[in-house]
Amino acid sequence: MKTEELTALGLTEEQATKVLALNGLSVEKHKKRAETLEQEKTDLEGRLKTAEDTLKSFEGIDPEKIQQELDGYKKKADDAENNFKAQMKARDQRDWLKEQFDKYGVASPYARRQLEADCMSEDGLKWNEESNSFFGFDDFMKSAKEKDNGLYLTKEEKEAAEKEAQKKKESPYFSGPLGNNGGGDDKKYVPPKIF
Repeated sequence: MKTEELTALGLTEEQATKVLALNGLSVEKHKKRAETLEQEKTDLEGRLKTAEDTLKSFEGIDPEKIQQELDGYKKKADDAENNFKAQMKARDQRDWLKEQFDKYGVASPYARRQLEADCMSEDGLKWNEESNSFFGFDDFMKSAKEKDNGLYLTKEEKEAAEKEAQKKKESPYFSGPLGNNGGGDDKKYVPPKIF
């Protein structure tokens, strides 16, 4: 779907842009679900292969050895399942943090990586399985803002910056004799010749 196709149907540029944005959100949601299903499929294929290999290795083995092998297989299967769950949880946490950093307006990739590492570390924030969010994230961001005032703009700071930009836009512009606002560029003022 392209903007030109939508405008050909009679939509305005703005409407076409909004439709494309909504479509993009839907596509991303389905991409995430497809990734999850693909990872689950890979995990299950690995388990099946391990099970088949284990069953082949049972041929000609005495019962005690079979029990030991079976216990080993169960442990491997449990470890693989726990590892898979941990990977899915970490991915969900990173996605949630990315969304929150976007909301807060944290632009620096370095700051994002550091904040993510702080949140997801052993002694970092605790993950709430029910709401799929970190406990105390807003307080964590306030604390980070106190340490680095330029990390993001609070709602009040954004409003103040918008008001300042609006004032600047509405204020008259005065220029100096060189057509600039008196800033120190490299041009020197040369008075006009009178005669």
